[in-house]
Amino acid sequence: MASLRIPFTEAIGEKRLLGKAFNTLSPPQQAALKIFYGCELTQSECEYWAMFQGHVPFDELGYPRWDAGSLFPYKAKEYEQCWGIIGRRGGKTDKFASFIVAYEATCGGHEAERGNSTAVCFLIAQDLKLARGNLPLIQTHLQASAILSKELDGEPTADFIRLKNGINIGVAPPSKKSLRGYAIPVVVMDEVGFWYSDDDSANSDYEVERAVEQAQGQFSHRKLVGISTPWTKEGLLYKYYVAGTEGTHLPREQHEGYQDILVLHAPTAAMENPLIKREWLRKKQQKDPEAFERESLARFVDSVSGFLSPTLLREAVEVNVDEREPLPREGHPDDESPLYVAALDPAFRNDAFGFTIVHRDGHGRIVQDVIRRWKRIPGEEVLNPSEILAEISILLKQYRIHFVYSDQYQLESLQQLAIALGFSIQGVDFTAKSKARILGNLQQLLNQKKISLLQNKEQYQELATLEKKLTPTGGVQITAPRGKHDDLAMVLALGAFKAIWMYSTVAPSMEGKKKSLF
Repeated sequence: MASLRIPFTEAIGEKRLLGKAFNTLSPPQQAALKIFYGCELTQSECEYWAMFQGHVPFDELGYPRWDAGSLFPYKAKEYEQCWGIIGRRGGKTDKFASFIVAYEATCGGHEAERGNSTAVCFLIAQDLKLARGNLPLIQTHLQASAILSKELDGEPTADFIRLKNGINIGVAPPSKKSLRGYAIPVVVMDEVGFWYSDDDSANSDYEVERAVEQAQGQFSHRKLVGISTPWTKEGLLYKYYVAGTEGTHLPREQHEGYQDILVLHAPTAAMENPLIKREWLRKKQQKDPEAFERESLARFVDSVSGFLSPTLLREAVEVNVDEREPLPREGHPDDESPLYVAALDPAFRNDAFGFTIVHRDGHGRIVQDVIRRWKRIPGEEVLNPSEILAEISILLKQYRIHFVYSDQYQLESLQQLAIALGFSIQGVDFTAKSKARILGNLQQLLNQKKISLLQNKEQYQELATLEKKLTPTGGVQITAPRGKHDDLAMVLALGAFKAIWMYSTVAPSMEGKKKSLF
């Protein structure tokens, strides 16, 4: 069975196989592939090995400082897994990962071990549209080969390239359900640092990894490749970055389980993409230094832009408190009686309904009392707003609330449903400017330690990953990263903003009393 596998050195050395495509790659891209497959390296390629392992320093734009670097001993070894933390435009998908898939699907010999199962080399990405766009890159590698181009079995579809050897090349979203029923010799987890990572989401990087491991067991040359520009310090990508190649960054007693894992780390500039010039990188750095550090220098950050401090977020969460009972009006002075505020972020199709209740306590702190999220049930096309608003109406009565703040999305239809249930919805116009002001208020509350949050992992992750971007006109845009939710973060920010506003409006007119938090 193993004799069907063509050694990697032969495949890249033969122009009629993948040699022609291999020669189009940059030297560090070539070195990365040869390291993964345990090839002998030239002297210059050993320098790239040292660079990928963190033994060569970089300048402020991410170019290697070879004069200050030191060689790191290289021992040829083929790895089962590779985790690549590479800056944007470094060729991690279109050059590195797509080449691996092209080689493994045609030269890997996996057809001998697939049995009666449908074998698929999968490229998994959070953005399925982007994943589909990568299939032609793999096809290009195959079409450059006089031999392998003849292995294509008909025209590719949107989701599959079929080969005459019975191996398919396919794309899928990061859901364990989409992988069920397949034998998977090879999988690429593309931009895995940006996948959802909440515990009960089907789009968990850990869940996909477990599902893939089960589907790879029968293959003696199985491969798992995780590649991404780094994001926050969470998830599989960060786990393997911390561990390092074969777990060498960990204490020796923790090395077990990492023996067949390669970790590669490099900034954009170090990957020698001929289209990326020093002047372009300099402009990117000057325009947005925080984004440049993450996207071009490939460094993990505590939160995407430092917009909200993870340390202060952790301090603001009350451990083991996931909801608070409504406080009675009796026993409080008039100016300290709890005034509850509710906020809603509605959704109908792919997003989720977010809802929260907050109040301002007698010490000027915003306290979160309730948090809810309603997600679309698999198999159902849309969320049912009538059922959700009915649940909300019960909560509102318990906390003596008569209206809810919400953005303008589908506001008129929601207002009619709410009126029938005995409450009203007041719309808030969410422009880029007003959203920045509302979220800026939340940032001030957190920085001044004047907010107390419920323990909710989904909300914490949304708050920790809020991204601050500079717009072309010089403004500031605060939003969730691509592919992630921000509904819980937004309802918290809106509720806190309105709680302060309402207190400054209704509290007091008593002399000597401070009317506002600010």
